[in-house]
Amino acid sequence: MNDKFTVINSTDEDKSKEIDRVNRIAKLNEIWERQYYTALEKACTGRSGMLKDLPQDELAKIGFAGIKYICSMREITRENRKLGIDESRTLAEEQLRFTVIDSIFTILGCLTLRNFVTTFPIDKTYDGAKWECKDYFSTMDVLSKMDWDKPIGRDELSELLWDYDNEELRHAYIEFTTAMSAIYRAQTGKGIMEKFLEDRGVPTYTMDKETGVMKNNGTGDIMKPKKVSHIQIVK
Repeated sequence: MNDKFTVINSTDEDKSKEIDRVNRIAKLNEIWERQYYTALEKACTGRSGMLKDLPQDELAKIGFAGIKYICSMREITRENRKLGIDESRTLAEEQLRFTVIDSIFTILGCLTLRNFVTTFPIDKTYDGAKWECKDYFSTMDVLSKMDWDKPIGRDELSELLWDYDNEELRHAYIEFTTAMSAIYRAQTGKGIMEKFLEDRGVPTYTMDKETGVMKNNGTGDIMKPKKVSHIQIVK
């Protein structure tokens, strides 16, 4: 099997297309951010009741824009990493990110299950049993045990997202847990998953991106993986 990569010099046209693509991602982020906060402000203006008392269609509109906003933020982060831009955040920034996503999840928790499924359709993947992962069938099995005409609830939403097969919701929940882990790391020196594995005796490692040296976080032992190049330059 030939798994070598071919590197071809890019043209000015290629670079222009790439810049346009990144600019579109940034523009979409601005659009979804504005739409989320506009919909939220419009729904709450002049009302003194609780968030859960808002009409279901308005909650769905706010929640949908909120998830799109989170996912667009994630895309910007991914693009910046590709460009080598430092994406490290301060504790205050992580706390703000956590608060924003938690607020959006709170809104989703006010939706009835029926309206939630309508707003965020289950992905049409049907081979979960083969790969031992969630799919349409496993999601429907979970939903069949729930009341479709009752608001989901904020705490119940977190549990549901573990079993619900929808790509955008999955990405949003990853952003939520990474923000939570970053806050936990800032407070304790360890991420949530690192602490989870440590408590179960599973070793974790930290790698220096510049040198490639990996350090065992438990023992302090270091190792440097052997580098193998599969890149072929074609002129």
